[in-house]
Amino acid sequence: MKLVKALIAAGIVTGMAACATQSPPDGGPRDQTPPKLVSSNPKDQQLNVDTRTITLEFDEEVQQNTLNKQLLITPNINNPYKVLTDKNVMTLEFEKPLEDSTTYTFNFREGITDITEKNKAQGLRLSFSTGSYIDSSSVRGTVVNLMKQTPEKGALVLLYQAEDTLSVRKNRPYYLTSADDQGNYSLENVKEGNYLMYALVDKNNNSFYDSEEERIAYLAKPIRITPATDTVKLQTVRIDTKKPILLTRGKFIDRFVASYNEGIQGFTAMSVAGKDTLLGKPTVDGKSVELFKTERFNGGKAILAAVDSAGNIATDTLEIAFEGKPSSRVKGAAVKVINTGKSGGYKVGEEVVVELQKPIRITGAAPLKLLADSVVVQEIKYPEEVSLDRTNTELRFNMPKLSSNIRQVTVVLDSIAIQPLQGGPITFPQLQLGIMEGNKGTGSLSGTTTTDYTAYTLQLLNSEYKVVEERSAGKTFRFRNIAPGNYYIRVLIDENKNGKWDKADPKFERVPEPVYIHPNSIEVRANWEVENLELKF
Repeated sequence: MKLVKALIAAGIVTGMAACATQSPPDGGPRDQTPPKLVSSNPKDQQLNVDTRTITLEFDEEVQQNTLNKQLLITPNINNPYKVLTDKNVMTLEFEKPLEDSTTYTFNFREGITDITEKNKAQGLRLSFSTGSYIDSSSVRGTVVNLMKQTPEKGALVLLYQAEDTLSVRKNRPYYLTSADDQGNYSLENVKEGNYLMYALVDKNNNSFYDSEEERIAYLAKPIRITPATDTVKLQTVRIDTKKPILLTRGKFIDRFVASYNEGIQGFTAMSVAGKDTLLGKPTVDGKSVELFKTERFNGGKAILAAVDSAGNIATDTLEIAFEGKPSSRVKGAAVKVINTGKSGGYKVGEEVVVELQKPIRITGAAPLKLLADSVVVQEIKYPEEVSLDRTNTELRFNMPKLSSNIRQVTVVLDSIAIQPLQGGPITFPQLQLGIMEGNKGTGSLSGTTTTDYTAYTLQLLNSEYKVVEERSAGKTFRFRNIAPGNYYIRVLIDENKNGKWDKADPKFERVPEPVYIHPNSIEVRANWEVENLELKF
């Protein structure tokens, strides 16, 4: 018995030692080499292929990486397949034979990785023909975002036969490929012919355009694809055809508020009875419209037309009434700052917007004063330094340059220089505004334009491509009082000279008008002017 136990113990120790010797040593360089294709059946560019299986052999063990989503097969086939993996060999088995006399391209993209570190096979593409020749037509180019002119990484490029009834809104394309990180694409081994061409930022991975949340690029006319096709630049846009939806109506003693489900770019309001245009303005968040009582209109039925940024118009007939409590936007106060500065306070040149509870007029030359420690440090002059919006409910001025030790100012509104359009005098509370530390001022930028276009709009964009200011066409341009930061300049070109920049067409019959962006971001520094910028388009 002792001998048996000893033999068992020795066997266990020996087995453990053997297992230990088979384990790879700890440490060492990490495997960063992607798997490489050693051979395939059929071979790349092979003719007269007759098979239901595609076999790929690699130099190491591999696995699929959501291959059913990554693999692009062109032309599009309705032929399900299974993926089988045996160590370093991967096989695709199709349910039905491939079509006769057809050139196929398999673009595996990032669908195959190794086992150890999941390194992705690079540039894996296989083309072959089930006939006696391989289609040799091709098209290549770039995909960019129209409004930013930045590459559309991973965008799909789609081809539909022009004579076919398939639609980019309902069907997968006949040919497709994807753009690389720089937005470059190449579609090869295409059958010569006429095609409708698109690029798609495909958010739901179904390879066709079925959501206006997706960006799409298109050509207005079919393109002839031959072995000598020129490069094609595709520029994606977001097409919005949905009208704004009126969600709520708020009745207040000082204003009537109509709120929508999205931002409102513009609006018109007209009384039904008198055909008078009503006094109103959009709110700060852009999703509501405020209408005010005037001598000509104190309530009644009105037609309100709201336009979103895509030009979609919603028209509603409303019963306007000025009743109830003051609106919550001013919370019963006579005045309120509605564009509070950043956490560090206002910068020099930054706009301050003061909202009043009711429409007013300015009768004095200095309606506002800035105080620091009860001492007047700046008078804001009218109309040179302070402006009144069209509704007469907002005062706007830019924060002037103050002494470097001032961290807070008090805004005092003169109740004699500021009078209500209706009713008695208003008593204004004092407003406290913080001043940003290290506030050294603003910058500016200027330059020239060289172009054959005569109608266009220059836009100054911040680092997030939001519009800061606009300028109309001219041989020179200048943007003043710009907060320090990085900016872009964009040009919207009114090519047909109809007085506006024409956006994308939901029917794909007309492409958007051209957009130019200065190729480099522009750094603006405090108390510094960027000069001699050249815009050539």
